[in-house]
Amino acid sequence: MSNKSNLSGYFNILNKNGLKWYVEQYTIPASLNPVLPAKDMAIYPFVLGKIGVYTRMFDYCNYRLPLAKFLIEVLLFHVVHLSQMNPFGLAKVCHFELACRGLDSDQDLNVFRAFYKLNQSDSWYTFEVRKKNECCYTWITSS
Repeated sequence: MSNKSNLSGYFNILNKNGLKWYVEQYTIPASLNPVLPAKDMAIYPFVLGKIGVYTRMFDYCNYRLPLAKFLIEVLLFHVVHLSQMNPFGLAKVCHFELACRGLDSDQDLNVFRAFYKLNQSDSWYTFEVRKKNECCYTWITSS
């Protein structure tokens, strides 16, 4: 059964023309070998050697391929697969990147973590704003 909390319930609804449109519209490099999954193939469990990408990432989150290094750094730190991220969580990463650019500042994972924390809801992950006095570190240095 498909619901917003279950990744294994989401199936491909894009056709060949739709894929072609996204590849052209968002200038997805041919070297990434974009392919259309079978209609009955869910995005989870993940296919070995492939990365499932939701079209909402492009439409709502303003992401492009190849992905920004900062987004990859955030995903690697949290050990989260791109297709497990809720588009609204990805939009928060994008907003942070744009805010850093606007302030002429480097994008820093520790600063991002001071503002946001990873939250899981069933199969999905997102970033939520940290509470005012909530700590983002799990250890305290002695020096």
